[in-house]
Amino acid sequence: MKHLEHLSIINIAGEDADEFLQGQMTQDTQSINDGLFHLTSFCNVQGRVISTGLIHRSEDLFRLILNIDLRDELSIHLQKYILRSKVNIQTSEELIFGIHQKDIRNNEEEYISLSNDPQRSVFISNNPPEDVDQTISSDDWVECDINTMIPIISNESSLQYIPQMLNLDELKGVSFSKGCYTGQEVVARVQHRGKVKKRMYKISIKETDLVTPHSQIMDQTKPVGNIVISKEIANDCICLAVINQVDSSSELTVNEKSIELL
Repeated sequence: MKHLEHLSIINIAGEDADEFLQGQMTQDTQSINDGLFHLTSFCNVQGRVISTGLIHRSEDLFRLILNIDLRDELSIHLQKYILRSKVNIQTSEELIFGIHQKDIRNNEEEYISLSNDPQRSVFISNNPPEDVDQTISSDDWVECDINTMIPIISNESSLQYIPQMLNLDELKGVSFSKGCYTGQEVVARVQHRGKVKKRMYKISIKETDLVTPHSQIMDQTKPVGNIVISKEIANDCICLAVINQVDSSSELTVNEKSIELL
């Protein structure tokens, strides 16, 4: 069975893991006690998203699923903030299997659903699940992410956006009531001013090859946004893209191909 080879895991564990993560990610550790994988992000001090991810809590162990391209970079970033905290950060070699909820027959407690898409679950192990007929391929998982607007970014999109540009505030991936975290001042200031100039949209590009992340979206000769995630389907391409809100109703193009907002 196929595993999600584009994703990887960082385990954050230890007596101080809760407090540590509370000071590093946009999600609130107190909001993820329901056994689900929740959307979150990690920012630099300028409020730019280093990585998004899906985080699950089991007592003092937090499992973070993220794009494998950013696993080592984020792990090194987090290590800098441990100081004397009793926290252990390790990358995991376990495999991640994606399963449609409808395909799960038994042992449902072994499968962890996504809070932003309850129709999908993950199974984490060195071996594939034995009680499902099929798992989701990486290509199909990315397509599901696009359709449900879950922005698990790769290294091309790292440090390009603040969380609100990726709609993380609307996707319950940012807490504005918890304490400080790295980049919080910038994120909170943008939110309180109510001036998010760029937002994430789902788009379709007809009759085109795959459009790579960070490709520019144009309004005639003016750049107005960038591709975040893309997936080729037949002769078309569907994407998540961050676009200037004031330009979102214009006739936009990427690689000289017209864009349709979905």
